[in-house]
Amino acid sequence: MSNITDKEAQHLHRLILFSDAVFAIAITLLAIEIHPPEGWTGEDVAVFFRLMGTKLSAYAVSFVVVGVLWISHRRTFSRLVKADGVLDVVNFLMLGLVALLPLGTEMLWHATHGGALLIYVGLVTAIGLAQGLTWGYAAFVGKLTEPIALATRVLILVRVTLLPGLCCGLTFVSLVTGTPWGFVAIGVLMWGMSLLARRLQPRDPQSGAA
Repeated sequence: MSNITDKEAQHLHRLILFSDAVFAIAITLLAIEIHPPEGWTGEDVAVFFRLMGTKLSAYAVSFVVVGVLWISHRRTFSRLVKADGVLDVVNFLMLGLVALLPLGTEMLWHATHGGALLIYVGLVTAIGLAQGLTWGYAAFVGKLTEPIALATRVLILVRVTLLPGLCCGLTFVSLVTGTPWGFVAIGVLMWGMSLLARRLQPRDPQSGAA
């Protein structure tokens, strides 16, 4: 029995390592495609930032998106005790979408209309849905997690599924309109989810917020 347990633990460990590598490659590719603007001679720094403003803004947003997605992935997978083939498949689906983020970012650089923005937000939303599918299978179907109260499992499912796309959309609301209200809404959402997680904690003393 111990050999089976060791194999299951090794399976999970290797899956996490592979996932970390995909996130690392995605975040690296974001910067590789950034090149100095054509015609810039290196004299006027203000001109550099004016020419590179769109690229640097898109890079910053995507850097945060990948970082937040990786943190969410790490925290949810820290609750797992084993993995199986189905988890591999749904996790690979999510990673395949993450690998498209550099393409989505490049589309934002060259966009002249709002279609690229909608595609980008749609991609982040799809990643959230895939993360929710991964957690939903692990927590409710595959029984791959440590003991966790039902309410906590549901809260984690809602958070990893809905927040990526919602927060990404609200971020662009603030960036496009030049107002803070999108960021304010994100702060309120984070505060509400954190408060709800703390209220659930006494019923589930073995776990904290995902």
